[in-house]
Amino acid sequence: MLLQNIRFLVTQNPEREVLEEVDLRISRGEITEIADLKPQEEEDVLDCAGKVVMPGLINAHTHASMSLLRGISDNKELEDWLQDDIFPAEEAMDEEDLKTGAELACIEMLETGTTTFNDMYEGIDRIVEAVESSGIRAVLSRGLFDWDDRGEERFEEAKEAVEKYSDHGLVYPAIAPHAVYSCSEDLLVRAKNYSEGRGVPYHIHVSETEKENRDHRAEHGVSPVNYLDDNELLDSDVVAAHAAWLSEEDLNLLAEKEANVAHNPSANLKLGSGIADVPEMLQEGVNVALGTDGPASNNNFNLFEEMKVAGLVHKLEDPGRIDEQQVLDMATINGAQALGMEDEIGSVETGKKADLLVLELDDPEMRPYHGVKGLLSNLVFSYTGHPEKVLVNGEVVVENGEVTGLDRDRVLSESQERSERFERSEK
Repeated sequence: MLLQNIRFLVTQNPEREVLEEVDLRISRGEITEIADLKPQEEEDVLDCAGKVVMPGLINAHTHASMSLLRGISDNKELEDWLQDDIFPAEEAMDEEDLKTGAELACIEMLETGTTTFNDMYEGIDRIVEAVESSGIRAVLSRGLFDWDDRGEERFEEAKEAVEKYSDHGLVYPAIAPHAVYSCSEDLLVRAKNYSEGRGVPYHIHVSETEKENRDHRAEHGVSPVNYLDDNELLDSDVVAAHAAWLSEEDLNLLAEKEANVAHNPSANLKLGSGIADVPEMLQEGVNVALGTDGPASNNNFNLFEEMKVAGLVHKLEDPGRIDEQQVLDMATINGAQALGMEDEIGSVETGKKADLLVLELDDPEMRPYHGVKGLLSNLVFSYTGHPEKVLVNGEVVVENGEVTGLDRDRVLSESQERSERFERSEK
């Protein structure tokens, strides 16, 4: 396939180049050439005149099947929200719920420009079905905790998923202990040993709330980050979701051990959990990716919207603390690095997977643009995420703004029907 006459190509390469009036060739799912190119015999040609082409976005922290729980509980802090409303609803979810919720999530993510997501939940096989049908790329992990007698069972399920999907193509397995407060030290350590042995990411909630930090210090004498380090669990394979309450020592440890943070500003704001000091993290050299969390706490999977929130919330005290390029990095190449996939996705470069967005430049949200910096500003602060086409592995998975691999009407109808037994909590 040849993408011809691209008006702006936002590469996100190491030089962060934005190329103008250029062509891009895809072969066997990879980007093979970026230059002034001529169509080859019988080659599919996509005219991108007046279009912006950029890397697909990477959602570094999700709970996809929680799509069915969108809007069932608002106006509560995290602990009450989980204990009173979310956990009981999750207990009532069956495998078909998990699949339908994941299908809805895949549609929403693809249609708003996400081509890879990093998910922590249960029912991995059903989520894989949604991934395969939609064509999205996914890092999947069975969430682990052992506060009841099913801890070992969950761990075995997680290991089975890693073995089963280690050579899948679209699915990349991971290991995901839920949090330090929900997992024993033994489970945290065994999960890390296993993830290291299999070479997969270690995905965990860390320091999401002030209460979590306070309670953990009271019980263990140290912060959750310090606790992980004391147990030799911090390294470049770690994706620490939220990290909203970090001390200077915590920051230094994350930077020293090259651990990654998945920043979720919308969910943290909505639950009143606090906001991670991302500019400080970036200054200290911590790799920060961007996530949405689940739609029960966000309430959507739109990473373009998340970029805007991330860009704005850190400007409150100083508008120069973070800029549009840093925010775009968080949603693309930083996310790829967090997942250990920076050689495959996250930027538009030869040899990488052809995970691409094609956006209409003649869109009111994109006009006017004032040079390259203005174009990036529009992408981060004004564009609401409705690409004309989305490609994953060089295959068109969104055409004219709608997903191609799933029956959209069916999923929307089933999602509504299945969600109706989950009662909304009123406060």
